[in-house]
Amino acid sequence: MNTEQEIKSLAEYIDLVKNQEHQHVSQWLFRGHGNDSYTLTPSLFRIDRKESWANWDRIEDYIMNQFRTESTPFLKSEPKDEIEWLTMAQHYGLPTRLLDWSTNPLVSLYFALENYKSDKDSSVWMYGLSSTNNCWGESTWIAKKINLSGNICENIIFPKHIDSRITNQSGCFTIHEIPERDKEFVPINENPRIFDRFFKVIIKAENKLDILNELYYLGIHKGFIYPGLEGLTSKIKYEIETTHKRATTLRSDE
Repeated sequence: MNTEQEIKSLAEYIDLVKNQEHQHVSQWLFRGHGNDSYTLTPSLFRIDRKESWANWDRIEDYIMNQFRTESTPFLKSEPKDEIEWLTMAQHYGLPTRLLDWSTNPLVSLYFALENYKSDKDSSVWMYGLSSTNNCWGESTWIAKKINLSGNICENIIFPKHIDSRITNQSGCFTIHEIPERDKEFVPINENPRIFDRFFKVIIKAENKLDILNELYYLGIHKGFIYPGLEGLTSKIKYEIETTHKRATTLRSDE
């Protein structure tokens, strides 16, 4: 079931997230898109294959073989299996079968708004994973999440925190199979498993900067999202270049 709703403020967004289904959903994952037209399609399947005369398997083999061969001098420790190699490749921007998500709704909202100067509407996709062992109205956090690594969530990867960005961004991935017979990839919300839930949050272009500034008040900014000197300098540039509305509780006659 696909549904969507527009939000015009951070308060509306938080209220929407809070009031989604949480009794029969063990975990919501979030993914921000700077352009509302983007689909839930891994970067591997967005490659234009017309000039390569190759199927998805051969393209992936080439990408990963090259990455394994040439990345060795830069690795602190070598990945132990295919999943770890894919995770590292995705982390550094290579096209893979993985889709980036976050368990933090504010982080994903930031990614949706990051390019606030664009005139394109933005969106946040919410992906609900079914609760398989606990449907009580009141429970502990662990009781709902205990089976996240079980069969119902076998396509979810919670990676090792090999980088502070993964930690701050509460990053995780979904991994997707290569389509049979070299067919085109169907976005995951258009071909969901029976218990999957998807919800799309729309942010109009004219509201992006105001909501981004609201996130700044809560400490969600480039310096947090991208820890390190690059993120720090970007945060400082944002502070000196970007205007924001300044609320007051004083009446005009005070």
